[in-house]
Amino acid sequence: MTSPVAGITAEYNPLHVGHAGHIARARELCGARAVVAVLSSDFVQRGEPALLDKWTRAKMALACGCDLVLELPAVFSAHNAGVFSKAAVDTLAAAGVVTHISFGAENPERLTDNIIDILLNEPEPFKPLLKKHLASGLSFVEARARAADGLLPGAGALLAGSNNILALGYMMRIKEKKYPLRVLPLKREGGAYNSGELGGVASSAAIRAALARGEKESAFAQLPPPSRRILTEAMEEGRACAAHGRYWSVLRALLIRLEPEELARCAEISEGAEHRMIAAAREAKTFEEWTDACVSKRYPAGRVRRAALHALLALGHWTNRAAQRLGPPYIRPLAMNSAGRALLAEMKKTSRLPIVTTYGQAARVSRYAAEVARRELLACELWEGTIPNGSFGVEHKRKIIIC
Repeated sequence: MTSPVAGITAEYNPLHVGHAGHIARARELCGARAVVAVLSSDFVQRGEPALLDKWTRAKMALACGCDLVLELPAVFSAHNAGVFSKAAVDTLAAAGVVTHISFGAENPERLTDNIIDILLNEPEPFKPLLKKHLASGLSFVEARARAADGLLPGAGALLAGSNNILALGYMMRIKEKKYPLRVLPLKREGGAYNSGELGGVASSAAIRAALARGEKESAFAQLPPPSRRILTEAMEEGRACAAHGRYWSVLRALLIRLEPEELARCAEISEGAEHRMIAAAREAKTFEEWTDACVSKRYPAGRVRRAALHALLALGHWTNRAAQRLGPPYIRPLAMNSAGRALLAEMKKTSRLPIVTTYGQAARVSRYAAEVARRELLACELWEGTIPNGSFGVEHKRKIIIC
């Protein structure tokens, strides 16, 4: 019988006490000999620069209970929940050593096969309902929730939870691909993913907001000691993106330079959104003000921010669709301890994807892999420009963190 290995998909932006508890609980539930985390790149699913670069967050993960940390490239990490969850599960499954996948959800007891089958197979009359709600101007997430509720009353409320949506995405991918992964859904405790409330077990969003307001002590109270130490060092070194002023300067310069037809060639930008994005850039004084000006029923804030990042990465429709169709082209380890090192040695025999450690190796896998690696490198360089003490070119010199 294969010894259990738990897989977790994470942003750890930053890694707080709830995350540390999840790692420990996942290990305990399946008796895992190791915990593997697939970690978002320097830009996260909300379409924003992460508070800390992926290497620093990988170090946090090791310090708080993970054994091996793998990269989720920016073309997948800064995308909608469907793309994000599929790529993360594909990476864990391709490793060939992960037996369980654990994730948080607002309502883990309601993540049943009924709702998974509706979303996966889109039976009648789901498709007509979805088309009707999309035609009314709703976002895809809201339209899908209402269509699902028409077939299974209560499904709409379930699909209103950010973590429920991701959890269902993981479970759908496992069922669709028939991956031999057992799921360990856990009740999410504390603030919701987007919650700004700083109390109890606060969300990463609330912690970041507190840091942006200068409430360092309140924010740090939500972090386990290793995270606190690592974040303190990063902030003292000027290597934390606590505000978006520098990022907005770069993005605004691009938006006011581009013609609408040029912007429309970038991934996830359509239906005339390019005109609104450019017009708002000429007026908005901050990234947040620009986002608010661009939001519509069809384009919620997350989609707006992700579209902007895709423009900065020069991610066109073709490459974006290829990424969604083909998934991750390689596995890249970021950090490991002794248990992770032993697991990586196993993966060299079991992995269904090439294991790479440098951008040069990734580029030699295939033309598509080279495109994914090129966007990842660009995302890291962009992130360096968002912090007080950015170091351009450093990403080329990065080596696996071994603790």
